[in-house]
Amino acid sequence: MLNRLKGWTPFDVSTLLDVVADALDDLPPTAMDVPDLLHRLHHHLGQLANISIANEANNKDADVARLLLRGETLRATPPPAEPAEALGHLRQVGWVVNELVERLVETQYMKGTE
Repeated sequence: MLNRLKGWTPFDVSTLLDVVADALDDLPPTAMDVPDLLHRLHHHLGQLANISIANEANNKDADVARLLLRGETLRATPPPAEPAEALGHLRQVGWVVNELVERLVETQYMKGTE
């Protein structure tokens, strides 16, 4: 338990939104940046899943449940090797993370930026 507390970092919605913006920006990230952004989005998706499950939002809200399922499907899918397809995959994950955080804030399961 102590090790888990030592490794704990508070959830930062601003950082999440920055990563989403980088993934979904009109100016696409470079092929070299895609793996790092995807890793960061997967991390945020895991945090959002934990928040959803802890609050039972996944059982109480069909949209949250749908987004979590979509997110887990995308996380389990290896990113394509072709750069354009990898960018498309990254953007799909970015949209799911964005929609999930918006839904959790809207339904008051978590706080947004203030």
